[in-house]
Amino acid sequence: MHVVKSIALAVIMLALAVCTVGTSEAAAKWDGGSIRVVGLGIAPIGTSGPQAEALARRAAVSDAYRQLAEQVNGVNVDAMTTVENLMLVNTTVRTHVSALIKGAAIVEEAQQRDGSYTVTIDLPVYGAASLASTIFAPNKVPEAWTPPTSVYTPYTPQTTYDTTGYGTYDRTQTWGNTAGTATAPTPLHPTTPAVIPNPLRPDAPAVTAPAAPTEPAPLRPSHPAPQTSTMPSVPAPAVQTPAAPAPAAQTPIAPAAQPAEIIPTGQAVGGYTGVIIDCTGLGLRPVMSPVIKAENGRPIYGYKNLDSDKIIQNGMASYARSEADAARAGTNPLRLRAVSVDGNANPVLSANDANRLLLENSASGFLDATNVVFLR
Repeated sequence: MHVVKSIALAVIMLALAVCTVGTSEAAAKWDGGSIRVVGLGIAPIGTSGPQAEALARRAAVSDAYRQLAEQVNGVNVDAMTTVENLMLVNTTVRTHVSALIKGAAIVEEAQQRDGSYTVTIDLPVYGAASLASTIFAPNKVPEAWTPPTSVYTPYTPQTTYDTTGYGTYDRTQTWGNTAGTATAPTPLHPTTPAVIPNPLRPDAPAVTAPAAPTEPAPLRPSHPAPQTSTMPSVPAPAVQTPAAPAPAAQTPIAPAAQPAEIIPTGQAVGGYTGVIIDCTGLGLRPVMSPVIKAENGRPIYGYKNLDSDKIIQNGMASYARSEADAARAGTNPLRLRAVSVDGNANPVLSANDANRLLLENSASGFLDATNVVFLR
């Protein structure tokens, strides 16, 4: 009898192991929707009847909650953070997630023929009382979309980009940097002219750079002085005037020409219902808070630009294996190809594609509606 019980127990434990592996693989392939786990419990040896059933059910519920906590902890919030990491540094998120797991509803339970008990718990990722509702802080005043031409200007990527609104990534610093990104290139330009001017290189260091513009002026009167009496009709300054266009040649006009390569009129075509960004072959993995970036590292689509209510209800994007499954982008989607993926989670677009995406969104507003699909 003991041998039979031992064999039965071994079979049950094997089934439990298989069930656990299955849910782990499902978590690795997590793609939104809901997180579902099946807990398995067996009654202690020596019990029978209603007592055995109650003890087996209790064990199954405990096992289900343990698995649910593991699966939730493994959900990717963004390129660098999981829910577990977010809980470690944010007590508010930890409290909300813990309460959510404890309050998760049992959707199915049954006693098996062998006396074991199974309990199925389902936790929605989006919607009311969902995981998203505990991850994202209210964001009723979204930030304005970055200007389309900004994707061509220098930008210093921010590694502490806040993707949830809870300030987990030093929101104060992030907002300060975000506000300063427009002025960040400004301190760089003064140093650039101080090093670049060729006329000053024979002279001493870059400290004399400010005197460079005044240097040519005194030289001009002294040079034509000997020639004033002999050649009054050919003034020396006129000979040096061709040097004036040199500074004009340093002004880059490329940014104005690049958007014209996409849309010659500089205006959106309009009529797009969403966007499909092809990331196949780039190792993209699903996250709850993805960020679309331009080639220069500037975020052009993220949590800060959206209403948190929409994010909680539908998420920021959906993931599909083919365009046939990209219904979220609507019937007339804008199709773009990512040039790379940042952190295996954030699609990166070329400057031209990023410019066009922002132009078209300004006309159709499909990013505001989170009509975004990533192919992977």
